[in-house]
Amino acid sequence: MAEGAGEEKRHGPSERRLNQAAERGDVGRSTDLPKAAVVVIVTTLALGAAAGIGVRLQDDCAAWLGAAGTAQPAAAAAWSVTMGAEIGPLLVLIAGIAMVATVFSGGWVFSVHLLKPDLSKLMPAHGLGQLFSKSGMTETAKSLVKFIVIGGVGAEMIVAREPALAALAASPHPSAGPVVMLCMQVITAICAVITVLAGADMGLQYWLHRQKLRMSDNEVREEMKDAAGNPQVRNRQRMLARKLARARQMKRIPEASVIVVNPTHYAVAIRYRRGVDRTPLLLAKGVGLLAEEIISRGRGLGIPVVEAPPLARAVYRHVEPGEPVPVALYRATAEVLAYVWKMQRWRAQGGQRPIPPQVREGEIEVPRGR
Repeated sequence: MAEGAGEEKRHGPSERRLNQAAERGDVGRSTDLPKAAVVVIVTTLALGAAAGIGVRLQDDCAAWLGAAGTAQPAAAAAWSVTMGAEIGPLLVLIAGIAMVATVFSGGWVFSVHLLKPDLSKLMPAHGLGQLFSKSGMTETAKSLVKFIVIGGVGAEMIVAREPALAALAASPHPSAGPVVMLCMQVITAICAVITVLAGADMGLQYWLHRQKLRMSDNEVREEMKDAAGNPQVRNRQRMLARKLARARQMKRIPEASVIVVNPTHYAVAIRYRRGVDRTPLLLAKGVGLLAEEIISRGRGLGIPVVEAPPLARAVYRHVEPGEPVPVALYRATAEVLAYVWKMQRWRAQGGQRPIPPQVREGEIEVPRGR
């Protein structure tokens, strides 16, 4: 048994499931709406402006029949062109109406999946399964309801106008006006019923489509897992991101002016070049093994390493590599940089050895628990 089979589908379809169904060409499309649109509009045209087409075709056909047997065979081609010119626009209009109504009922969906041959549909068992399936029984019941409702309304309209129809039948020369009026009344009522049924079928198809795509608890969990990504893949991606960030940091350490430490747990590499940098810039930071690596790399390059635990913790907490040191930490950073410059001058000129900076906890903002 497939995983998830037999589970209660308590959840409505997600957007992702609906999109996947649309890619397969599975949409909730009403077939009654295009038919109803064609019937109503073409009937209206036939009783209105399009009635002239029938008159012209009648005259043309009478002329063609009168010329039958005497006209040249090439005249048949001209007759075909004439007929095509007469009914072609109406046929194009009918096709356009059907297309627009179809798109309206289920949206524009183009799927190559529907073009793939499916030999299983040629098997008798498949046809019987479709016939007695839930959707097949629903379509059968729907057709029966349409037959009863449309036929009942048409019969009721005719029965209600029985006296008028009887009077027309008894008249030796009935006029066209009353006949057209009676026909219009019956056809209008039928068209109205067809329109209502088409709207109801559109809602029914939408509901049935969403019912078919409902999801069980397990399917929802699997989709959430797929959307969020495999945990192992995410861990691998995070590991790779950390590795790349670490490599970028280590590449910039040679630019550092000083490495501030605490003394081994935290390490931050800061750059400030007088006349070049407007503010001190954090190049790299690390804790634990990464801090040890930054310190080792810095010492190997001859970069001063200064112990200022509160400053190291604050910079690590508040600043990311590539960002400037915030104003709140300017004073403490300036003291460390001034000590570095004094040490460089002392090594070059001698004299009294500079005193290391004494950055106190209360002088700068220090993260809690660090």
